[in-house]
Amino acid sequence: MVGLLAGGLVCLLVINTTLAAGSYQIGRLQQDNSAASQRVQQLQQQVTEEQAPATIQQRALQLGMREQPVLNFVDLRDGRLYSTAANLPPEYAAPGYTP
Repeated sequence: MVGLLAGGLVCLLVINTTLAAGSYQIGRLQQDNSAASQRVQQLQQQVTEEQAPATIQQRALQLGMREQPVLNFVDLRDGRLYSTAANLPPEYAAPGYTP
């Protein structure tokens, strides 16, 4: 009878230890998941900021890119070259382009 009780206590101790270790691991994984989620949000915000037109223009100027005074387009249907001034309002006036 004492052996049976001792065996039951040992089994109970093993089960409790296993559950405690699993609980610890779940808590650690939840913290890791929370940190990863915050990092994803930071990266998404950074991508949004980097995609802003003003940021792109500033980065292009830092890289040495300059605005062209004349834009050249090729009509792919007949191969003709068209030139337009770059200071036109921002609309798509390229021949053959239909949005």
